[in-house]
Amino acid sequence: MLNLSNSETDGKVNFSKFKAYSSIVNRSVHRLLSRILLGTTIFLLILLFFPWTQTIQSKGYVTTLKPGQRPQTIQSPIPGKIEEWYVKEGDYVNKGDTILRISEVKNEYFDPMLLERTGDQINSKANSVKAYEQKTEALRNQLASARKERVLKLEQTKNKLKQAKLKIVSDSISLEAAEVNLSIAIRQYDRIKELYEEGLKSRLDYETKQSKLQETQAKVIDLESKLLTSKNELLNARMEINRIEAEYANKISKIESDISTTISTRLDTEVQVSKLENSLSNYTIRRGLYFVRAPQDGYINKAIIS
Repeated sequence: MLNLSNSETDGKVNFSKFKAYSSIVNRSVHRLLSRILLGTTIFLLILLFFPWTQTIQSKGYVTTLKPGQRPQTIQSPIPGKIEEWYVKEGDYVNKGDTILRISEVKNEYFDPMLLERTGDQINSKANSVKAYEQKTEALRNQLASARKERVLKLEQTKNKLKQAKLKIVSDSISLEAAEVNLSIAIRQYDRIKELYEEGLKSRLDYETKQSKLQETQAKVIDLESKLLTSKNELLNARMEINRIEAEYANKISKIESDISTTISTRLDTEVQVSKLENSLSNYTIRRGLYFVRAPQDGYINKAIIS
């Protein structure tokens, strides 16, 4: 009853004779219905957590989603001759188990001491690199010594050049003084000669002046020779400077060339060392490839030799 009206019907109408009313008002029926609904709900919730498996029949090949779990074809990364099998078809192997062993077919890898000999070559080349480094250092020391020696030689020769210039000045002054004395001696000789011819001077005075004139002339000639010698010494000093500069320029250039050659050779040797180390690494890795191992757990299906 919705009780939409304020008028009460209880006591006025006999509802017991109505079957629908008794079905609705009966409380036991409500409790039973509630239990049925609650049980159904719990059953459905439990049913949701049960694993569902659906099957379907079809034709095809069974495989896996992960490529690593599929059948694998094992191939050798290097060519070789199969020397020994460690498994047979149908065997179960674990990951990393050895399947077979191969041997070399290339003659450059036949040497059983290949790794040791390559290591010795690397050590020898490495020692050569150290020797070239020491030689470069020695040449650099020679270069520094040559440059210092050139400076000292040039200073020594320049001092000789200054001495030659000063000696030229000194010899020039001496020559001028001698030439003055010569002119005086000539005038004196001329006067003595006139007086001797007039009978005013003795023969001894005349010969004395004549001898003094000859000595003065000889001294002038000697001083002229010394002046020329001093000029030659000046020229020699200048030539010596040019010779020293040319000599040490060639010497320094040769040392610098030797340094460049040694550095270039050292770098080439370092490249050879790197190549040998690369070869040694490749040889070592190749030795580990002689044994073919299983990449995963599984069965040996078929052995194929290509």
